[in-house]
Amino acid sequence: MSQIETRHSFRSEIVPGERIFLSHPLREDLPLLARWYADLELTLYLGRAGHAYTPEDEEQWFNNRNRDGVRSFAIIVRETNAIIGSVSLMKLDAQNGRAELGISIGEKTAWGKGYGGEAVRLMCAYGFTFLNLHMIYLWHVGYNERGHRAYLRAGFKEAGRLREARVFDGQRYDDVLMDITRADFGPTGLARMIGQINREEREEREGRTD
Repeated sequence: MSQIETRHSFRSEIVPGERIFLSHPLREDLPLLARWYADLELTLYLGRAGHAYTPEDEEQWFNNRNRDGVRSFAIIVRETNAIIGSVSLMKLDAQNGRAELGISIGEKTAWGKGYGGEAVRLMCAYGFTFLNLHMIYLWHVGYNERGHRAYLRAGFKEAGRLREARVFDGQRYDDVLMDITRADFGPTGLARMIGQINREEREEREGRTD
């Protein structure tokens, strides 16, 4: 594809951002997702070397995307209404306030434009604000240097490595663990979505009560 495909279906703007927003994936997206995740370069960056997902795999993912312990959203470019990937919080642990983040920009024409970093920030803001998380972590393979830089820019810190845990084409690479806490992230800004809370806070500051 020479440019990001425009999608004309209505998209609920669940988590708003500047250039993108997070929304529900739609069943009509599945053929596009199946094409993305059959790409061996993309699945290599996802730590699944040699794996090409099938349309049936994507159907299964779609049907299970809201199972317990998982929150998944489509990443939508605001200007074009195009879906370019997905982002998820997985292994949600309410007792300890933590979850694992996973992200994939499937549309290659969207690579290197900062969309992934913005999607990471939006998903963290959602997790800290609405799921009361304390910490979000992620894993990536050591050869994914572009992803590593994007996670650092999003506020993640390297927390550890499994040294030489992966092999590709005869070369060994580390599995890299990164994390971010609510204190690291700072104010999410998503509380502004809840108008009554903001109104009551303003009234409290001004010394008024109903």
